[in-house]
Amino acid sequence: MIAISDSVFIDGDLPVLYLKRLDGIVMSDIHIGYEQDMAKRGIYIPNVQKKRFLSVYEKSLSTFNFKKLIINGDFKHTFEKLTKQEKDELSEILSRTREDGIEVKVIKGNHDNYISLVVEKFDNVELMDSMEVDNFMITHGHKTIEKKDDKTFILGHEHPRLSIRDRIGYVKRFQVFLSIPVRDSSSKIIVLPPVGTYQAGNDVTMFHSNYMSPLIRNYGSLENAKPYVIVEGEGIMEFPELKLLRKIII
Repeated sequence: MIAISDSVFIDGDLPVLYLKRLDGIVMSDIHIGYEQDMAKRGIYIPNVQKKRFLSVYEKSLSTFNFKKLIINGDFKHTFEKLTKQEKDELSEILSRTREDGIEVKVIKGNHDNYISLVVEKFDNVELMDSMEVDNFMITHGHKTIEKKDDKTFILGHEHPRLSIRDRIGYVKRFQVFLSIPVRDSSSKIIVLPPVGTYQAGNDVTMFHSNYMSPLIRNYGSLENAKPYVIVEGEGIMEFPELKLLRKIII
């Protein structure tokens, strides 16, 4: 188990944070319903997003034995409506959490339009725009927020990955957690990797304009950002700051 901030832990190859003081985990960007949305566009892919979520959820429950589950945005995928796949699969997932006695907080992401039509049926689930508790501020990352001192901002939205080029030009890509100091502040930003299988990721760089989150673009000290690389089936490796990786990252 690796501590990446005060009371914040990661373990195994899980794309989740464990917040010890809350006895809860945070995960992001599940994108339930992605397959149906792609099929509408004539692209047919295996239906695996729900299976992937349940696998991460079950392994996390075994690892951390948590009582709270915080979904930090983009639980569903389709912007303009709630599809049948989303309704059915979200209901199945939330029924499972209720059976397990888990308290669920769903932070609304930019894809989570109409998700209230599902979550309002579950007494163990609360829908929120953001969550501020203890020194944590948990928000999806797509909205503009101001920096604060002594805060740990936990974001999704970016789908961060590290792309590394070796000496012969071969590129290997890894999902990562990204810990970013906030300029001129005692705060930091922790960016979650996506849970969704098909959310391939956006390359981590030191260019502020490459990031979607206004908080990172406006306040992130990217040269001092540290990636924690997930190697599926093996574990998590702590890498040096991006300024020391500039010659090998894309």
